[in-house]
Parts: sequence; structure tokens; C-alpha cells
Amino acid sequence: MFIVLWALLPIPGHTGQDGSLDEGKLVYMERCFQCHGPEGKGDGTAAEFLPRKPRDFTSGMYKLKSSPPDVMRARDEDIFMAISEGLLSNGMPSWKSSLSESQIWSLVVYVKSFSDLYDGEQNPPALKIPNTPRTADTVRWGRKAYFDLKCDDCHGVNGTGNPEKKLKDDYGRKIYPRNLTKPWTFIGPYTREALYTRVTNGIPATPMPPHYDPKKEAELSQQRMDTVDYIMSLAEQAEKERQRKRLLIAALAVAALFFGIWLWMGKGSREQDQEA
Repeated sequence: MFIVLWALLPIPGHTGQDGSLDEGKLVYMERCFQCHGPEGKGDGTAAEFLPRKPRDFTSGMYKLKSSPPDVMRARDEDIFMAISEGLLSNGMPSWKSSLSESQIWSLVVYVKSFSDLYDGEQNPPALKIPNTPRTADTVRWGRKAYFDLKCDDCHGVNGTGNPEKKLKDDYGRKIYPRNLTKPWTFIGPYTREALYTRVTNGIPATPMPPHYDPKKEAELSQQRMDTVDYIMSLAEQAEKERQRKRLLIAALAVAALFFGIWLWMGKGSREQDQEA
């Protein structure tokens, strides 16, 4: 259920500028306006039935972006991947099986045209990500960083989410802290690099803040990666516990089956003895 890498596996030779504005509009009015609205304001007729408000393209802001924190614009690859892979827990479907790569790039061009933020601007560079391996030490350091960055305030001490935290997104809708032990519920990809961009940039339009200080980047960049390593370890430990419970349930079911068979066979044996 994991969603693919979010804009960190760039597609060689392509940018949003390769798409056609006219083709993008054509595809948009056929596939997208029902949720995002004819003018891209996120006010389509289907919007009220979705778990999250559809993206308002006129703001130019995207929840998941791989550009640096000091750049508001998302990268073309971010928008491409959102359309291609979808944001399933948000109600946004994947279009990669219905649209060609060319059509998706054209949609990138068209949805960017709704916002002045992208007028005449070049595609931003990708956020630099530490190229350090995950180790037992980074997980241990990450646990400390998790609490230093106050991640537990929303996501809970064990990463399962704090249900008492009353949060709202920028549209005033109730929003719940993510359960970090269930990565299949994430709106974006679940990879070490993708999670790093989320911890760094935060998630615009939500209470998830960026964790970035340009004056301390040499120190904080590794701290954020350590935090990611710890977060991923929480999910792995939870999955092991789920597997253990599944095995226990399966073992109990098999034991109950054999016990039932034993009782049935014993009853049959007693009936034969009585007839004899």
C-alpha cells in the first residue's frame, strides 16, 4: 500500500514545460474539474463528499513538495507525481493508468496556470537530502530528536497519534494527527527521502510545521534524518507486533479446529460404544 517516491525519482528529460496548456485544459475539464472546480479553486461539485478539501490551485501551494523550505513553489515533478500516483487517503485517485505521460505533463502546466506564483518562474531545485545510512545509532538519536522537535505533542509518545489533539487545517476542517505506525494511511509516499522532505518542509495548509533553520542546517539536517529513521522504526516495530498477533490468532484458530475435531471424534466413538 505504500505510495511511490514523491518527486525524488525525477523523470529524465521532462519538466512541466514539456506539456501543452491547451491539452492540459482539455484533460482538466474532462477529468479534474468535478473535484477541483472549473477555476481550480477546489470547489467542484464532488468536493463536499471527499475526506479532505481538494487542492485549491489558485493558491499555488501543495501539501507535499520536494523544493527547499525557502521556496514556496512545488517542483513540476511534485505535481506530476500527485496526478500520476494520487493521494489515496485524501480521495485523490491515481491517473497513471488512465492518462498518458504527455497528458499528465500537460495537466502540470495547466494547474500551475491557475496561480500567479508560477508565472515566468523556473522549476525549483530539489531539496538536498543527507546521504547518510540508517543505523542503530541514528534510530537512537532520532528518538531523542523526536521529542526535542515535539513530534509527540501531536503524534503521541509511541507515534500512534494523539486523539485529544484538536487540530484544523487552513480550511477549518477537523484534522487528526497521523498515526506514524500505519504508513499506508499517509497521503504521500513512504520512503526515507520523502519523509525527510515532509519533516523539513512541513505540510502546507495543515498544522504540520516545517522544521528548518537556515542558520543551523549543518546540525539540523542530520537531526531531521535521524527523526525519520526513528519514525520508520516505529512503523516496523508495529508491523512486527501486528504479525505476531496474526500468527497468534491463526494458531488459536488451528487449535480450536483440532479441538472441535477431537470432540466430534470422541462423541462418535462414545455413540459406537453405546450401540455395541
